[in-house]
Amino acid sequence: MKRLLPFFFLPLLLLGCASQQDLQALRWEVDSIKTRLVKAEAKVKEKDRLVEQGLGQQAELQARLNELREQMFSLQGSIEEIRNASGAGMAGKAGEERLSAIEKEMEDLRALFLVQAQPRKSLFETGVEKYRAGKLPEALSDFSSFLSSNPEPALAAETHFWIGETLYAQGKYEDAVLKYDLVAKKYAKSQKVPDCLLKQGMAFHKMGDSETGNIILKKLIQGYSSTEAAAKANKIVKDGL
Repeated sequence: MKRLLPFFFLPLLLLGCASQQDLQALRWEVDSIKTRLVKAEAKVKEKDRLVEQGLGQQAELQARLNELREQMFSLQGSIEEIRNASGAGMAGKAGEERLSAIEKEMEDLRALFLVQAQPRKSLFETGVEKYRAGKLPEALSDFSSFLSSNPEPALAAETHFWIGETLYAQGKYEDAVLKYDLVAKKYAKSQKVPDCLLKQGMAFHKMGDSETGNIILKKLIQGYSSTEAAAKANKIVKDGL
């Protein structure tokens, strides 16, 4: 990542009054930071996806944001040095107004940075939160929107599972069965497969088809005997739901 040009011109500024050319140089510096901040904002918006895809870029993104913050503070300090060294009449009233405008812009950039640097939750996370809060239609909406972003297979499997959980909680057992079945077949290596088989069997029990439910639960017990889901399935087969 490129660094901004160092403030090599500051010693010259401090030797005399800040000229219009000096102020323009500061303006260029501010514009450069603004451009990089816009790019950083785009990176922040992709943060959740980068983390979820396991690309290991979260630390790099945070480092870039920290660098931007330090450079903005450094530029603000340079502006203050110029003001203090130059005196009240540094470049006339027009120069003073321009320097004040730059200061105001820096404050706006700082405020924008602080907002953009806040952690942002993915639609998957908000969907789970809404499910646990009992906001089931809203949870379904978030999960569906998250799937439209084409997440990696592991997260897609997780999302389909949670859609199944939401449908199950709504009593829509047939729809839930289809979602659980999708995970078990399309994402056969997912860690959610045992849980999907368990809930699929339970859904059939809820619909009054205990025979089919037990067939699925026995398949879970045989294929994933060491899992917690298998232990629960064994209890249901023996004692009923």
